[in-house]
This record gives sequence, structure tokens and C-alpha cells, in this order.
Amino acid sequence: MEERSAAAVDIRADYVAKNGAPSATARKIFFRYYQVDSSTGVKSQVMLAETKWEAGA
Repeated sequence: MEERSAAAVDIRADYVAKNGAPSATARKIFFRYYQVDSSTGVKSQVMLAETKWEAGA
């Protein structure tokens, strides 16, 4: 079992490998995620997030 951590997780490399880098023609990024309680295995509801790519960001 992994230790709990409050550290930020960088998912950019995995996203780019699967979907390609964001660009001016593909500006919106949507992703779904959930949390799992490691002591019980209970999964949270699926959460949705959206972000927009901006040039120079």
C-alpha cells in the first residue's frame, strides 16, 4: 500500500503522451478523476475539470 501524500501530482507528461500537447487548435482540456480511500478502497464520485490553453503559458 502506498503512503498518503498531500504533494501535488504532475499529470502533464502522461496527458501529452496520450493526447498530444495542447495547442491553439486544441485549446480546451477536460479530464475526470476520483479519489480512493486507501484504508477502505471506497472510491469518491467522479469529478470533472476543464482548463484552457493560453499561448505562452
